[in-house]
Amino acid sequence: MFIFNNEFMSKLPEINLRVFLWMMAGSTVTFVLLTVSMGIHLILMVLTKNTYWAMRIQPYYEVASFALGFLITHPYMYLFQTVQWVPTAQLFYLVEKVSVSRRNTWLIHWAWVFAGIVFLFLITLAVNVQMGRVWRERKNASNTPETIVGMEKGKQVEYSSTKRKYIRSVTFRLSIYQLIPIVTQIMVVVCNFLQRAPFWLFVLANILPTFQGTFNFMAYIVNPALDQYRKRFITFVFRRNRQPEPEFTALNDTASSYREPSTIRGPESLYSMYKDVPVMQI
Repeated sequence: MFIFNNEFMSKLPEINLRVFLWMMAGSTVTFVLLTVSMGIHLILMVLTKNTYWAMRIQPYYEVASFALGFLITHPYMYLFQTVQWVPTAQLFYLVEKVSVSRRNTWLIHWAWVFAGIVFLFLITLAVNVQMGRVWRERKNASNTPETIVGMEKGKQVEYSSTKRKYIRSVTFRLSIYQLIPIVTQIMVVVCNFLQRAPFWLFVLANILPTFQGTFNFMAYIVNPALDQYRKRFITFVFRRNRQPEPEFTALNDTASSYREPSTIRGPESLYSMYKDVPVMQI
């Protein structure tokens, strides 16, 4: 918000400009690292099914991302000869040789963002391939009537439909959060990679990052989820009993007493197929 006030920014001493520049760069790298942490969680939960280590390191994602993000970018405080504010363009100007400036900014800033984008893109493809297999298995299983002993036919249909909706929900949740940094940061990386960026690319590089929070908010509103640690925090703050997530309500109500695989009949049981679908909590 401060950088939109040219009069305020123009009066700041150089050390304050460096702090603002460091905060902006650190927040960008931290945002990418936070999403990379989600990608690591996907590798452990979806691709390798290593639930033990996924749960062990999950509480440290935020702390590690913030610490690394601002540690990686802290050379902005001392690396360049001079940092100036350009009111006509509303940007920081690094007084240094062009080749040295580009090299240093890539080493302490943009290379990390670029590596995170590539990593998230590959993880998104791998996870969608994996979840696509689960969806095809679910679709093939739904073509053959399955019987759960003691359950009414109407509830069996509801049970199967709930599981299909849940798989779609999980697939959406696993993909959309990884795509947000790619969409918002790719133009910025390309713009900083080029010696002279075209005007349209310069405009997109300045507009898209401002939608990071909006995109995350929209993704959460469409498909809300809280991990167990945040649920405990909210329960502690509001002194309320923990409520089940909407996706599991119908499933738990209709199938709470049908957990044993021996009670399910069909070419491929719902139990044996569905127990391998990981719950990605974001």
